[in-house]
Amino acid sequence: MRRVLVVDDDESVRRLVNQVLLNAGYEVVLAVDGREALAMIDASFDVLLCDKSLPFVPGTSVVLEARARFPKLTTVLMTASPEALSLTSLGLDGYLAKPFRSTALLVHTLQAALDRHAQAEKRQAIEAQLQGAVAQLTRRDR
Repeated sequence: MRRVLVVDDDESVRRLVNQVLLNAGYEVVLAVDGREALAMIDASFDVLLCDKSLPFVPGTSVVLEARARFPKLTTVLMTASPEALSLTSLGLDGYLAKPFRSTALLVHTLQAALDRHAQAEKRQAIEAQLQGAVAQLTRRDR
């Protein structure tokens, strides 16, 4: 079962996301702000689903800190602000516009982000193997 940390200061959003993800088979942990999220996050989480606008610590900072501490963490940013589409420097695996058009979109976005993150990890592993093979061939040719 995938474990998701959902961070949103809006209680109605937290309740909705919690119910949708529980029904989809995820284990869900809720946080109300960025400080709480950073205190709670650990390597047991598969996904961070975080609102961009949070009190105390902005969602973008939560994502950057979480990714620095746990590089294997899949991250999805939720926001009502369209400028979030340009936040590729955060290394996001997904983006979810609020308000949600459908609860199915929420689950689909989360799964697509998990898939995208897994593909990126596989690509990195293949690139590392390729670099190792090239280095070995280079040494042999000397």
